[in-house]
Amino acid sequence: MPAMFKRSRDPLRKALEALYHVRLLRDRIDTLYNRISERREALFERLTDLESKGERYLAKRYAEEISKLDKLLSRLAAVQLVVEKVDLALQYAINMREFSGVASEVSSLVKDLSKLPELNIPDLNLAFAELQVSIRELSEASGPGALDLSYSPPGGSDVKRILEEAREVVKKRLENELTA
Repeated sequence: MPAMFKRSRDPLRKALEALYHVRLLRDRIDTLYNRISERREALFERLTDLESKGERYLAKRYAEEISKLDKLLSRLAAVQLVVEKVDLALQYAINMREFSGVASEVSSLVKDLSKLPELNIPDLNLAFAELQVSIRELSEASGPGALDLSYSPPGGSDVKRILEEAREVVKKRLENELTA
């Protein structure tokens, strides 16, 4: 395939795309978390009504359902924290222009996330699949042969040498102006 038709392997672009997908997933998790919390509160209201009416059997069933929702909420909160870690790692990579180490770390986190059943929830499944693709592309783009976008300030000896050269040039200019 000619070089002009190859896809760009710009790790910065891939990191920005991955960050977009991470934030999309995080927003979907937030939305789902809020819906489940609202459902829990509504069930708890019904539970208190049933308990006040003395309907113990139905109250127990509602309590069991609330317990399941509490477990799901705690697991979603844990997933949310891992997604937040991925977000922070990508932000760090983008700011520091260090993609290879972060790409492998984020890739392993996403691989671990894929094992969780919570991400098979239809609301999250598509967003997570898009995140997996963008993280895979980031890993490929930051691998061997990727563009080097890292910035390293000049070393101390280089700076001193350049300053000395500049001082010599200024000194010669002043001497030429004084003799002229």
